[in-house]
Amino acid sequence: MRRTTSWLSNSLSFGGRLQLLASVLFSIQVFWCSTFVLPVAVTKECDRILRTFLWHGVGNSKKGGKVAWSKVCCPKEEGGLGIKDARSWNRAAIMKIGWDICRRKVSVWTNWCYAVLLKNKHFWAAPITGACSWSWRNILHMREVMIHKVLYEVKDENLFSLWFDPWYMGASIVDKFGTTVIQESEIPRDANISSVISEGRWNWPRNSWDLIQISNSTAALPLQTGSDMIHWMKKGCTFSLNEAWRAFIPHSPIVPWSKVVLFPRRIPKHSFCLWLTFRDGHKMLDKMHRLGMVQSVRCDFRCG
Repeated sequence: MRRTTSWLSNSLSFGGRLQLLASVLFSIQVFWCSTFVLPVAVTKECDRILRTFLWHGVGNSKKGGKVAWSKVCCPKEEGGLGIKDARSWNRAAIMKIGWDICRRKVSVWTNWCYAVLLKNKHFWAAPITGACSWSWRNILHMREVMIHKVLYEVKDENLFSLWFDPWYMGASIVDKFGTTVIQESEIPRDANISSVISEGRWNWPRNSWDLIQISNSTAALPLQTGSDMIHWMKKGCTFSLNEAWRAFIPHSPIVPWSKVVLFPRRIPKHSFCLWLTFRDGHKMLDKMHRLGMVQSVRCDFRCG
């Protein structure tokens, strides 16, 4: 809040405030969102501060804005200004932590998570218990969204967990068939996929109907040479905070005028004014009449 009041923001145009909000203020928010799981009350207060700064400059004005904040925070192609609301951005940033853990990024933080929090267990199989801290519990809850975004590509190095990593048709084998399949196969719980590969081919035990089904469904799965890989959404793509953010926001139809308003080398002040026009943000007579600010929509100059 002190940062917003330190500028002479009342003398700035809406375009100028938007530039400051999108660069300086949001970069401060990104740091905290990427470090902690923020309580809902905190994210709401962050949004309130940014919203007030955009529409009213300094101060604690309780007046509403010209356009709903939810529309401001839409992607640009959907008619928004591309501003990220704190709640969705915080969840996307926490998902980045989960992404680093699941692909075992080489870092002190990841090693600490596996040694202390996971106790060298698998990220996807870690239970959520009362002993979990609030932040760690939220990271584990994020797996419900992540599992639909990650794509496991099995190759001949076979470093993935056979039972717990979601390499089998977008889920783990345990999620599909339960833990009894481990006992029926007589393969250890900590086994990698290499346990069921022999001479470059799948070699599943066929001790039960579940194992026969798994064997038949993986027979057509090719085994390429190279390192196992985890992709984001599709092959060849890595994690993107922007794409993760889009997974948490409601979407609107793409508007045809977005490139008319938000194009490269635009004049921010003029661009924002035009955006307000498309978003019905100007106080025209019909709008002021709906708000009860005027008694009639008839022009005093009798122009219509």
